Amino acid sequence: MITGFAASIVEAWQELRVHKVRVLMSLIGVGVAVCALTLVVGFGNMMQKGLADEYEQQAGRAATYTVSMYPTESEMSDSESEKVDAALRDTAERFGISHVSAYGQTETTVPGPTGSVSASMSIVDPDFAVMRRLAVDHGRWFSEADAANLSPAVVADETFLSDYGIDPNSLPATIELSGSPRTQATVIGSVPGDDFGDHGNIYVLNGQQQAFAEESDAVSDFEVWLPPEVGQELIKQVTADLERQLPGFDISGERTDFASGLEESLGPVKNVLLVISILILFMGMLGLLNISLVTIQQRVREIGIRRSFGATSRRIFFSVMMESVVATTIAGAVGVLIAVLLLKAPIVGELVFGGATTPQVPISAVVVGLLVSIGVGALAGLIPAIVATRVRIIDAIRA
Repeated sequence: MITGFAASIVEAWQELRVHKVRVLMSLIGVGVAVCALTLVVGFGNMMQKGLADEYEQQAGRAATYTVSMYPTESEMSDSESEKVDAALRDTAERFGISHVSAYGQTETTVPGPTGSVSASMSIVDPDFAVMRRLAVDHGRWFSEADAANLSPAVVADETFLSDYGIDPNSLPATIELSGSPRTQATVIGSVPGDDFGDHGNIYVLNGQQQAFAEESDAVSDFEVWLPPEVGQELIKQVTADLERQLPGFDISGERTDFASGLEESLGPVKNVLLVISILILFMGMLGLLNISLVTIQQRVREIGIRRSFGATSRRIFFSVMMESVVATTIAGAVGVLIAVLLLKAPIVGELVFGGATTPQVPISAVVVGLLVSIGVGALAGLIPAIVATRVRIIDAIRA
């Protein structure tokens, strides 16, 4: 069987070489159509991955829930903040929640060498980088041991470092903090800057924010990363357990990531592009079908001679079918290659992803392109193959 299949492919390739002028234009159409389809699938998946990364940086991975805990009759004091931290750790351990982080935001001013430097301050825990896909360009992110440092640890973005006058390649570096007596903080890492902000951002560990802003309140909002399939039910159990441990607190939990809106944002665009590429593919298949039918009419004598020497209808059918499949597979492979090169082009990453890290070309797009090219060849070769099996020897002699 394997030998017969290989022989059919070789025979189909030889026939294509003989009739290459006739099928070349139709194969160009198929190749362009497969290239367009691969571009649509690949570009859609890359855009989805890029938007997913951006959404996760803004609001957390799927499924991130924000748990808010406020005292009902007073402001959050240091002792109550310690109770909240202990209760949250206990609940996370009980339910097997591996990623939990405080998340608070405030404004602060840091005295710099040439004047005060304003910054947005995010109060977080070490798990925050994993939950928000924060990539550290230089230095490192927080560890649990940083909470015990006498010099508070800081991770700053490139905008803040530029305003302060620190070269990211020189990290770690120290910065002066306001307050009496004056203290120092250590910048241990840097992350990419935000092009839309008026000033830079810094990240500090929960519990160390008082060194940067004396009027900073204790954090009452915490993010937890839960499995998407059980997140809705699990967050109810988490809030119920926290209410049991923290009487006198208002506790709520709601999902705050943007994963649910991702498909809604890209769905219509992907569908329109997919319909257009399918139409192009259909036109290319019709062109190949037309050329194949004309070719079969001109090969009646050849097919009749093969029948007279004992070639069965099945053999004729498979031979003609393989000619079309081999041709479209080659054209599809070329189209897929061109599509991959276009998707990996630096100009695409610059225009579409703004110079950020360009997602990898998904293997699914390559597989879809090759499978579609094979399928188109089978469909376009079906009718000519049926016509070829109905050629009679007497017709071939008359031809």
